[in-house]
Amino acid sequence: MDPRTLSRRDLRRLVSDMWPDERCDGIARATLDAAVAANAKSLDRSVLTAYLRHFPRDHPSFEALRAASAMTAERYDWAWRARGRKWHLWDEGAGPDRVAAALLASDDPALVLRETGLDGDLAQGAFMADALEAACEQAGRAQGEQAQLLGTRLIALFDRLAIGGMEAMLAWALLAPWADTNPAKAYGKKVVKLLVDRIGDPRMDTARWQAVATEIPELSGAKSLLDILKRWLTELTVREFFKVVSVTTNDPTQWAEREAFWLGYLDTGVIIDAWFALGIRAKDVIAAKGNRSSVDHGVIVGDRQYADPSHSSLILSIGNERIAEWSHSGACRFWEAKDRTAPKTYSAEYFGFQLRAMNGGADFTYIPHQSGWQRRFANRIYKRTGQRHPKFGEGFDW
Repeated sequence: MDPRTLSRRDLRRLVSDMWPDERCDGIARATLDAAVAANAKSLDRSVLTAYLRHFPRDHPSFEALRAASAMTAERYDWAWRARGRKWHLWDEGAGPDRVAAALLASDDPALVLRETGLDGDLAQGAFMADALEAACEQAGRAQGEQAQLLGTRLIALFDRLAIGGMEAMLAWALLAPWADTNPAKAYGKKVVKLLVDRIGDPRMDTARWQAVATEIPELSGAKSLLDILKRWLTELTVREFFKVVSVTTNDPTQWAEREAFWLGYLDTGVIIDAWFALGIRAKDVIAAKGNRSSVDHGVIVGDRQYADPSHSSLILSIGNERIAEWSHSGACRFWEAKDRTAPKTYSAEYFGFQLRAMNGGADFTYIPHQSGWQRRFANRIYKRTGQRHPKFGEGFDW
């Protein structure tokens, strides 16, 4: 087939659609030559939009397409001439990088897309996908406050433009800068929400996250994305428990003491896992007061003789110790994590008798919240894990 014999309409369609079809590889160069030789604005537009939509770097005629796009963009005094010059659109390396930098520098990414001509259906094109990947790379290689700034812009970009896919690159960009440090808590919470909403909670959706993790390189310091995100989720879970459950308690002094004690361990980084379960009535009270949790959690079910439905429990892991703390009256339970009677984390439902157990394995015990309870708790944890409380140290028993 000689592309020069095609009608302008058919030639335009071929220029626009032939790039993914390997059967057209042999005529791609001749088709481009015919389109350029026609010296028609509609065909020229088809050439350069084909470049932006398909951006087929691995195609044998990609260089010809790039060169034709650069040439046809300069033919007229139209928007594509200015766009090509300003944004280096016809430079396969600099173009996506420049658009990426502009997207991360703007509070209005939709405006950037209009200025570059990459709005409409071209926003879903391969050139734009390369620009988004470049934006992720720029954000993921930043450090400190710059990483937080670019990460915030990246989150806004994906949200406002409703960008689907690219989960692996997005997760890497938002987590990679924090392998050895933590961002501001508000920013970390925003990242957790975005990634959990898009991909799932890695504590339960492990297969999906493992698939994501295999698509990107390991982080420096041999810390995986999952380790970073789980660390943030653990912190957020503990803090959310004390925040949302506070509206169900009637003893603010008692609540403040328990919060201060457990946050002491949290702030020193020794709590390696956390989950909580709300009593059925407690869940209703929390919802009625608009104090809903931003993290997943379980519920406590079963006969109320074992657990008042207005009470809730925080389940923690410190070293090899599994702990069930309560929002109201009731002793705190301590198990060895491998004890088959110890409550599992991430369950959707718990029976009250599991969390208020009176017996268990050889190392099981329960300690009431009597005077000096903090030192007794600290002593138990130190003896089983070697971890000291920042205020009560090794504690003591009596």
